[in-house]
Amino acid sequence: MHLQDRIIRYVYTALFLAISLVVSIIEASFSFSALISLPGVKLGLCNVATTAAFYVIDKKSAFYITVCRPVFMFLLFSNPFSFVMSLTGGLFAYASLFLTRKMYGKSISFCAVSCIGAVFHSIGQCIAASVVMGNSAIFAYLPLFAAASSIMGSISGVVMNIVIPQIKMQNMSKEG
Repeated sequence: MHLQDRIIRYVYTALFLAISLVVSIIEASFSFSALISLPGVKLGLCNVATTAAFYVIDKKSAFYITVCRPVFMFLLFSNPFSFVMSLTGGLFAYASLFLTRKMYGKSISFCAVSCIGAVFHSIGQCIAASVVMGNSAIFAYLPLFAAASSIMGSISGVVMNIVIPQIKMQNMSKEG
């Protein structure tokens, strides 16, 4: 890979990370408890940036965003428990994105990818909470978390259907 291509990849990765951080900060300022009375439920729109990076840049850049966003959020705003929850959920969602793309290629929709990622994010968070709290009772809530994740993942999928083609089109027009 040429130096110019690597620099462009780094710049895009930093841009997508910045977008995911800004969206994460905005989401953290809203409470969804009035709509859904499950602790920690968020729209998860910051994951649009990670998934877009996966499709537009590469898997490595998406992985960096998956790891760096929780680290920066922890350093700026959150606590160790939130960090562990966010990182574990993100890693599970990334793994599902990677495996889904490997298994289904381009034939799977952004909505499906997003829903699968959101559900795996919840699974990862339940595992992390269970380990941290030393109590597996949290898994009783997993069906509710999975249902909420599917709804939120669908919303992210709709956003991805709009955003990712636009990014690809802009990227192609710069190269041509």
